[in-house]
Amino acid sequence: MFGRQRSLRIGLVAFAALVAGPAFAAPVTITFVQTNDIDRMEELDGRGGFAKLAAVVEAERAKGPTLFVHSGDTISPSLLSGIDKGVHIIDILNQMKVDVMTPGNHEFDFGPDVFHARIGEATFPVVTSNIREKDGSQPKNTVDEKIVEIEGLKIGFYGLTTEDTPVVATAGDTVFQSSIETGKAKGKSLRDAGADFVVAVVHTPLSIDMALVRNRAADLVLSGHDEHLLAFFDGKTALTESGAQAEDIVVTRVTIDKTEKDGKTSVAWQPHFEIIDSATVTADPKIAAVVKSYQDKLDAELKVEIGTTETLLDSRRATVRGEEAAIGNLIADAMRASVGSEIALVNGGSIRGDREYPAGSKLTRADMFSEMPFGNKTVKLAVTGKVLQAALETGFSLTEAAAGRFPQVSGLVVEVDLKQLPGMRVRSVTVNGAPLDPERKYTLATNDYMAAGGDGYVVLKDAARLVSAVDAKLIASDVIDMVTAQKTIAPKPEGRIIFR
Repeated sequence: MFGRQRSLRIGLVAFAALVAGPAFAAPVTITFVQTNDIDRMEELDGRGGFAKLAAVVEAERAKGPTLFVHSGDTISPSLLSGIDKGVHIIDILNQMKVDVMTPGNHEFDFGPDVFHARIGEATFPVVTSNIREKDGSQPKNTVDEKIVEIEGLKIGFYGLTTEDTPVVATAGDTVFQSSIETGKAKGKSLRDAGADFVVAVVHTPLSIDMALVRNRAADLVLSGHDEHLLAFFDGKTALTESGAQAEDIVVTRVTIDKTEKDGKTSVAWQPHFEIIDSATVTADPKIAAVVKSYQDKLDAELKVEIGTTETLLDSRRATVRGEEAAIGNLIADAMRASVGSEIALVNGGSIRGDREYPAGSKLTRADMFSEMPFGNKTVKLAVTGKVLQAALETGFSLTEAAAGRFPQVSGLVVEVDLKQLPGMRVRSVTVNGAPLDPERKYTLATNDYMAAGGDGYVVLKDAARLVSAVDAKLIASDVIDMVTAQKTIAPKPEGRIIFR
C-alpha cells in the first residue's frame, strides 16, 4: 500500500454487475494528482517544493485527462508568508492552474480578512461545502460543489475543512459545519445531480476521513491535515493523502466504465495508485524561476545576521511542546520586555522552526520569522492569579499528546505533576519569586491568538486588554529587536517549569 515510485493495482469496484450492453463510450482513465500541506515553496535536500510538484502535474497532463487537486494548508506557515501573508503561494498556484482546492485550517492563520483576500486572488476553483459566513452564506469566491465533465463522464467534487479550525487558527466568526454530515449530504446530492464519480477534497483528521469512507460519502477521498503518506482502498472507496511539502506526490488513476442496459446506467471503476518520490523528479523550469524570484526577494529582506547564541537553541516539536526550552525562554522574555509585563506565556505550538541552533550559531532575521511564521503579535493583558492558574492548567492538560498549547513562560516558576488528571496538574506557581495570589491582578504578555481563546486558552478571552492587537508588534520583531540589541544571547532552561 505504501512506497515510492511504484504503481499499485487494486481490485475492481462495481456499483452494478457488468453485463453486455451498449457502452456510453470506451472506458476513460482520469488522473488525480494530489497535494496537501505544502507551504514551503522551495525544495529541501532535493525533495519537495512547488517546482517539482509542477513537473509531476505537467507530465500527467501530457498523458491524458488530469485533475490537479489541493487538499489545503498552504498560505501558512512559512518564512515568506510571515511577511506577505501567503500572496506568493496563491501566485504560484495560479500559475500551476489548480483544478480544485479546499481550504485547510492554516488558511485562517492570519485571520478571516486575509483568508478572504487570498481566496479572492485565486484564479482556480476553491470548493468548500462546510465553511459558512456568520450569516450562513457561502464565502465569497468559493463554491459549494463542482461538477466537471470529461469525455462524457461527470466528476463531482465537494470540499470539507476540519471543524477544529476555530481552535487551531484565527477564524473569527466563520462557521465550520459538521464534516461527516455535510459529506454524506453532498455525496448524495452530487449523485442525484448526475455525478458518475464523486470526489471529496477534504482537510480533515484521519478519523473523519475514515468515517467518510465507511459512510460511502464519496468514491475517492483526497485528504490533508494529518500529513500522512497514504493510499487506502477497502473495495468500495479509496482514500489518499500526500504527506507534506510535496516531498511525495500521490497520483491516482481511475479507469471508469459507464454502461447502460434496459434503461439503467451502471458505473464500474478501477483505481491505480502511484506514489512518486520528488527526489526522482526534475523541477519544472517555469515554476522554479518563479520560486527563485520570491526566494531572492526574501533573501534580501531577511537573511541578515542579528546576533549570536552562546547556548544551544532547540525548537524541535517535542522540545517546545513538552519541556522548558531555551528558545521558548528567549521568546517569552522578549515578549515580556516588549510590553513591560510582569509575566509572559506563549504556546509552544507557535514555535515552528523544528530545528537546532548549536552554540555559537549566527542568528538571522530569517531564523526568527521561520520560528514564528504566523504573524502573531504581543498583546498585554490584565489577569487575576486565578485566571493565570487556569491558563496554566490548560497549557499542561495535553502534554502527553505533544499539543501546541504547552506553555513557554517568563517571570514564572511552575511545578507540575503530570500524573494528575488534566485540570489538577499545577502544584504551585511563583511570580517573580512570590507565591501566586489568586485575587491579585497581574500583567501578562501573550500572543493575540491565545488572548482570543486559541489553543484552548478560552480563559483569557475576557481579560482586559492593556495593549491590544491593533497596537501590538509582531512577536518575531520583538525577538529580533532583543537579539539585535544584545548581540550575544545565552538563554537556557533554568527551572521555570519543574515536573514532579
